[in-house]
Amino acid sequence: MTPTYVYGLVAADTVVPEGLSGLGPSERVSTVTHGQVAAIVSDVPIDRPLGTRDDLIAHETVVDAVARSAAVLPMRFPAVVEDHGIVEELLAPNHDHFLQVLTALEGRVQFTLKGRYEQDTVLRELLRDNTEIRELRDQVGELPEDASYYDRVRLGELIVAELERRRDDEAAGILDRLEPTVVDLAARHPATPEDVINVAFLVERAHQQRFEDSVEDLGRDLDGRVRFRLLGPLAPYDFVPEA
Repeated sequence: MTPTYVYGLVAADTVVPEGLSGLGPSERVSTVTHGQVAAIVSDVPIDRPLGTRDDLIAHETVVDAVARSAAVLPMRFPAVVEDHGIVEELLAPNHDHFLQVLTALEGRVQFTLKGRYEQDTVLRELLRDNTEIRELRDQVGELPEDASYYDRVRLGELIVAELERRRDDEAAGILDRLEPTVVDLAARHPATPEDVINVAFLVERAHQQRFEDSVEDLGRDLDGRVRFRLLGPLAPYDFVPEA
């Protein structure tokens, strides 16, 4: 029995792009087919366990490369199956479910948009618009650090609360502008108050340019306030249904 790494699932007639490097010593990426579904596979490292950041990047590189031209159902990292089990345990018993999901994802890719406030700009806005924050900031600045501890804590709380309120309003406006160009979206909770948006979008490949143009328009309109980062096209990691 030979352990085999599985990157994702595709339709049986999918052509894997040339030049992909697998995780194993051969670096060869190929497919194992059963019916109308195929698994994207390679050998695995024989001298070490899987699980490093480089392994994850290699996994995503293969899956995303396939996703640029074909529907792909990514496997959870890391996915290792004995070679005989790819058909017997993975593809055969789940064939119809995998085919249904791949059909639903056909012609669609994921983009992930992240947006973060330009901190200096937004803090200036807070001081300009919020009298309580501005007066407390001035008061804190006139006192020794040890004497103003609780005021500093209060100031930090006020700033965070106002940032979160503005962030929620700003994120809602961003989503309103982008939703007409996408099929679905999956929002992640911002990690910090300065993080305005972190959302995965499922986009029709035929409408990809329209979506990217809308993001460009947002970037221009919010230039100097919000710094955007658009990732994609990617495999639809956030839109894989639960088995």
